[in-house]
Amino acid sequence: MKKEEKVVDVEPVRLPYLGSMRPGKYILILLIAAVLLVFFMLFLLPGIVKGGRYVTFTSSLSDVGIILDGRYLGSTSGTNYFISSGNHEAVYVKNGITVGNDTIEIDHPVFATLFIRRSACVDIEAENTEGLYESIFENTLEGLADYSAVLSYDSSYNYPPLYSNYAADAAALSLRDVSSDMHLLSSFVTTEEMYDDLVNALRILDRAGITYSTVSTDLLHALLSGNAGSTDEVIVSPDENTAFTSDGFYSYSASSFTMGENQAVTADSINTLPVYVSTQDFEISQFYVTEYEYALFVQENPYWAKNNIGNLIADKMADEYYLAGITLSTAYVSNLPIRNISWHAADAYCRWLSEKTGVTYRMPSEAEWYQAASGSSDKAYAKSILSLDDGSHTSPLSMLGGLWEFTSDAYVPLSRLDGRTYDEEIVPSADIIVKGGSYINDPGSVTVQTVGVMRREVCSDYTGLRLVREKT
Repeated sequence: MKKEEKVVDVEPVRLPYLGSMRPGKYILILLIAAVLLVFFMLFLLPGIVKGGRYVTFTSSLSDVGIILDGRYLGSTSGTNYFISSGNHEAVYVKNGITVGNDTIEIDHPVFATLFIRRSACVDIEAENTEGLYESIFENTLEGLADYSAVLSYDSSYNYPPLYSNYAADAAALSLRDVSSDMHLLSSFVTTEEMYDDLVNALRILDRAGITYSTVSTDLLHALLSGNAGSTDEVIVSPDENTAFTSDGFYSYSASSFTMGENQAVTADSINTLPVYVSTQDFEISQFYVTEYEYALFVQENPYWAKNNIGNLIADKMADEYYLAGITLSTAYVSNLPIRNISWHAADAYCRWLSEKTGVTYRMPSEAEWYQAASGSSDKAYAKSILSLDDGSHTSPLSMLGGLWEFTSDAYVPLSRLDGRTYDEEIVPSADIIVKGGSYINDPGSVTVQTVGVMRREVCSDYTGLRLVREKT
């Protein structure tokens, strides 16, 4: 017989009243309050705490910088920028030049800002303020000079649309003719990426009705494809007759001649393609500027002293190798050639000497150097930085070998393809041409045709300075 189980009486649980309010009623109220609180926290509080809009800035000009309330915000090439509610003063700049200003009024949207981005758009009107186009051209030229030295691009080193941006800016400024500037810019195409960018830029100029000129795009395409053919120019030799002056200069008469040689037109040969050039009467020094001569310059111009190298680097006048291994002194005469100076330093020396003497001294153009070097074929390739005077006084010493020599010509990659040369003042942001090779180069690899290239701030132990003096 099953034992009977005893059931224990349990008192039921009852929620207490809240005052006179039944539990069901105040629980409902609490649930509603919780829902309202969550709603407030998610849909209202973010907008109350952080009111504003995400603003996109647009302009027909490329890469316009935005300064908001005195602080740099970004550029038109960036993403949306969150701007808090209220009135804000905006200044728009390009290449450091103010192109406009504005007061931006941002309202205070509140509802669901956590989930819905409130946006706005500000269009910046392009104004052709003084100096703006010139800065656009110079920045484009500087960028092209840098990127033309890179012969291939990958995902980690992308080529920016320099030509396209320039064309878009020219259209935004309502220019009508950019022929000479565009022709120079097109002379820096060295890769397929740059070529494609140039072609796109020409489409932009066409749509805007802007007149332009370029190096033949068909010729550029053929060059990059390796199908540009060969040159067949009549080669004219320079006048090599010279006279030695009592103060160590060789005098040359004006001459017109061909610089370069006929050959297949390839990316490797464009620096030595034949180009017809002319010189005026000039005098060129027998040897390089010496350490002692440069010491006299530095003594009167402390900006170029070695202990000021930090400022020289900051000003992009030299690099960290400026005067490395060189001890300048005016107390004793060192006839060693000055080395480890930048092109900028060499230019400053020439200007100082010209002002001091009242006679114009400068670096030779490539054509002047070529004319003088063509008459030095009887001289052996210099295998040291010092060349003793053989007493013949037939031509300058160490034109080939010794030290690479600065010139006053800018390096424009395709200039000879177009039958041109460029003075450094025309292309102030381009690299500079150096000539003659140095004592460490293989003599068989350097001729009067050889073109070396250096950045203007670079200092090298294998580069020196030879002077040209203009005849009066």
